Amino acid sequence: MNSKILIYIIINIFTLSGCEDYKNSTMGYIEDEYIYISIGNSLEIKNIDVNKGNKVKIGDVLFKTDDYTLRKTGEKLERDKKYEEAILRNMEKGIRKSERDLIDIDIDRLQKEIVKAESTLERKRKLLDKGFLSKEDIETEELNLNIKRNSLKKITAELNNKLLPARVDELIAQKIKIDKINIDIENNKYDISQAEVKSPTDGIIHDILRKKGELTSLGSPVLIIVPEKGKKIKFYINRKKLYKININDSILVRVNDINEEYNAVIDYVSPKPEYTPPMLYDDKNDTLVYLIEAKFRDKNIELPAGTPVEITL
Repeated sequence: MNSKILIYIIINIFTLSGCEDYKNSTMGYIEDEYIYISIGNSLEIKNIDVNKGNKVKIGDVLFKTDDYTLRKTGEKLERDKKYEEAILRNMEKGIRKSERDLIDIDIDRLQKEIVKAESTLERKRKLLDKGFLSKEDIETEELNLNIKRNSLKKITAELNNKLLPARVDELIAQKIKIDKINIDIENNKYDISQAEVKSPTDGIIHDILRKKGELTSLGSPVLIIVPEKGKKIKFYINRKKLYKININDSILVRVNDINEEYNAVIDYVSPKPEYTPPMLYDDKNDTLVYLIEAKFRDKNIELPAGTPVEITL
């Protein structure tokens, strides 16, 4: 090897070894963020209003689900609520007038029977004194009178009890039942409102995972959106550098393709190490490294996913 070339290489090695920027830089890449759109109910997809690659604005309809079952459930809940509210009103008022009228008739009948029984008993006691009746006859009449008096006391007590509203604990239990139905109604209304799914952000439809006629399910996305201004930077550092990294730290991102530099802020530090991706492995990366993610301070920066970048910490 030419001695001049060897000297040049040695000088550059020493220069890079002493350069702080070199020690504090690493390679990374740009990646899109993704929003997975799903709903919390198992419903049939009625229609998908977008195609893969379409641009969407916040509030645009993405797809619709069949809410027929939800609406029928809502109608039943409204009927149940009216029924339970009617029961509560009756419990608060006590007995109805028509029921009281029937009980009053029974009370009047018993009172007349008691008067008659008292008169009969008095007449038979006189006959007993004259020796025309036995003592057993008198005891039978007394027993009959006591039965009628006890019946009158019982039906009068029942009337007084029915005139009162239900007990406090019964009223509370009924109100709780109505409150639960109200919660179910509100949840049902929310589910119906979610049957037409709208975009939560401006972005591009990255992929459509379900088709018209399929059932949705909780945790199973229907489509994926790449939001506008949702770029992030991913890179890896070794354990020694990890101790110097904190959330919200600023970094410098250099895009060599266009010879531009941008400011970014760290928003994620992986708690566990992993193997360095082969495309990023170089003499500045150890085999085991920690994933770091950052976002551009300028949200308007548009760089394609996969663009390699150089990170200066």
